[in-house]
Amino acid sequence: IVYNNLKLEVKMKRIMKTLLFSLSIVMLFALQSNAQSVQDGLRDLNAERYIAAGKTFNSLVQSTPTAENYFQLGRYYLSTPNAKNDLDKALAAFTAGNALDKKGNPLNNLGLAMVKIAKEDMAGAKLLISSVIGKGKGAKDSELIYRAAEGYTMFDWSNDPAEAVILIDKALDVKKVDNPEYFTVRAKAYDIKNEGGDVMNALRNAERLGAKDKAYIYSFMARIWLQGKNYPEAKEAIEKSIAADIEHAPAYYYLSSLEQTFQNWTAAAEAAKNYLKYGDGDCAAQLRYTKLAFTGKDFENVLAMAKEIEACSKDPIIHRLKGISKFEMGQLDESVQDLSKYVSMADKKEIFGLDYGFQGRAYLAMENEENMELNDSMAVMNIEKAISMEDTTYDYYAELARYFQAKKNYPKAITFISKGIAGKDKVPADVLWNLGSLQYSTRDYISADTTFEKVCDIYKDGWAPPYLMSARAKVYKDRTDTTFIAHEKYAKYISLIPDESKPGDARNLSEAYGYLAQREFAINKDIVAATALLDELLKYDPTNEQAINLKNSINGVVPEEEIMEEEMLEEGSGK
Repeated sequence: IVYNNLKLEVKMKRIMKTLLFSLSIVMLFALQSNAQSVQDGLRDLNAERYIAAGKTFNSLVQSTPTAENYFQLGRYYLSTPNAKNDLDKALAAFTAGNALDKKGNPLNNLGLAMVKIAKEDMAGAKLLISSVIGKGKGAKDSELIYRAAEGYTMFDWSNDPAEAVILIDKALDVKKVDNPEYFTVRAKAYDIKNEGGDVMNALRNAERLGAKDKAYIYSFMARIWLQGKNYPEAKEAIEKSIAADIEHAPAYYYLSSLEQTFQNWTAAAEAAKNYLKYGDGDCAAQLRYTKLAFTGKDFENVLAMAKEIEACSKDPIIHRLKGISKFEMGQLDESVQDLSKYVSMADKKEIFGLDYGFQGRAYLAMENEENMELNDSMAVMNIEKAISMEDTTYDYYAELARYFQAKKNYPKAITFISKGIAGKDKVPADVLWNLGSLQYSTRDYISADTTFEKVCDIYKDGWAPPYLMSARAKVYKDRTDTTFIAHEKYAKYISLIPDESKPGDARNLSEAYGYLAQREFAINKDIVAATALLDELLKYDPTNEQAINLKNSINGVVPEEEIMEEEMLEEGSGK
């Protein structure tokens, strides 16, 4: 009996060991599965697949409501573009995770601190963080210290990158082992501080140490390279990101930006489509894609996506995107309507001169004869508003000047050219030439003379026409002038016309030589010089009666007609 009892006891021990072993295996697989699911959720989160990530983290909490899973769910809510609106959800998740431990859960307490940071309660956040990592076990727990540092880098609107760097250094010192996630947080901190070199060093360390989500690391690198205009490096990082995860949406976002830089609009639009395709397609992602497509000049897709976005988003920016896209596609009335709607809905800080500038340009482009006066007035009003807001996207005054010049409204064209060049140290010669020509055509010879003098100074000996126009303006601005003030300009004009070109410029040369000849005769009393100038004139314009008569007058030659008249008079008197 004793023997049998011992035998049974041994057998039961073996059974228990087998059961315990089996249970441990099940638990191990369960833990591995949970960890894998967390990693999947984080990968989706980094790839901007927010809906997929949300499903993963909510599912984990439902199936395995651990403190870790509640923390990951709360952190998810704080990591989406909708974080400001999801603070209550994050708070609920961290509170539920915290309640699982009688004395509170350190990790979820840090989650509560993250919520306080998001609410810009930095003092409250610091107290909570200090209660977790300020003393005891928490002060030596590198994972908790790292999470505290992360909290200070999560939000654009509220952060403390300097404190984050201090805490990451402490986490690395406590652990004595480099952790790629720690360096990712360090990169975020330096990114906030806009210290690109330190960001890249941190990311390279994360890469070297085997960061689990390589696609995220490389796309982060791509953004930093793009910001620094290091385009070859950016392209390489983008390619590595896509190679690590072909569905990593941010990589395509940066690829589209890169292609736009080089005006490869087709490639930029294709990359933007992939960004939308590999993101989870929620309303926020659609809006981000639409902005990207807009920058890539894919205006048809902007308008196509706009309908879906308006159904799920109240962000007024869609009206700006629609308005400008419609302008580019010639839908001018609708363009003005959308831009007006944007201005009426948007926060004043988000309204730019560009919004008025495009309205003005749309009114200019409208070809409606009945409403032309009203449209012109609206165009000027909106463009003046854009300029007053210091928008330099377009040369608005030049556009107004071209418009009114084409309509032959030269006084208005002159007004806007003058406004466009006011206060500028350097004005292009062609702009001044056009201004002077318009002033001359409206008989404002005094202003034309001043303008053409500037054109002559710019071209110096390079171009003859400004000297001719300057001379003419001087003649016409004072018809009573007896000093021949324009003689230097006429002489310079003649000197700049090559001999082989003079026959083709006979009319203008006649004018110049005639003027100079009169001066020699009237001012210098130099008959030889005056005659020589008239001979030059007649070389190119031999039938010029005024020149012939002047030459005869200078040289005392009586025309044949006058001789015949005198002879007839003499015969009639009997002489």
